[in-house]
Amino acid sequence: MHKDTGMLGAALFAMFLTGWVQAATVEIEWREPEKYRDIQAGNESPKNFQERVTATLTSYFEDAAEDHLAADQSLNLTITDVDLAGDVEYFFLDFPQGIRVMREVYFPSISFTYELKDAAGTVIKTGEENIKDMGYRFSGMMFIYEPPMNYEKRMIHDWFSETFD
Repeated sequence: MHKDTGMLGAALFAMFLTGWVQAATVEIEWREPEKYRDIQAGNESPKNFQERVTATLTSYFEDAAEDHLAADQSLNLTITDVDLAGDVEYFFLDFPQGIRVMREVYFPSISFTYELKDAAGTVIKTGEENIKDMGYRFSGMMFIYEPPMNYEKRMIHDWFSETFD
């Protein structure tokens, strides 16, 4: 009986150690998001939409960092502009809420500066970026079946691949 308990404890400890994966640290400063080119809500309060956009994009940056950066690295980003895929259009005067419409001319872009540091705090890489996907509509993705801001998600992951791999 004691042998089984010890083996169970060892197995749980091993699972804990293998499940514990430290990811790179990502810190994001959203500089004046109320002035971004397109962070406009269609049928949601502007404050709630802005919070949802920044939270969603933050999670996309964190996920990409986990996939492309070493666990002991830290990435500091300062986001200076966001233009989401599509644009909010108002079709009817009696219906004041807009609808986000996807057209080729409304491609997504994100402008930011970044600084990548190692565990000792030494700067490894810095830069200023304006990532965009002018062909987002031809990517083969179907917007309606994908998670929110999926075009932006792919664009962020592509930038990480090109910049850090």
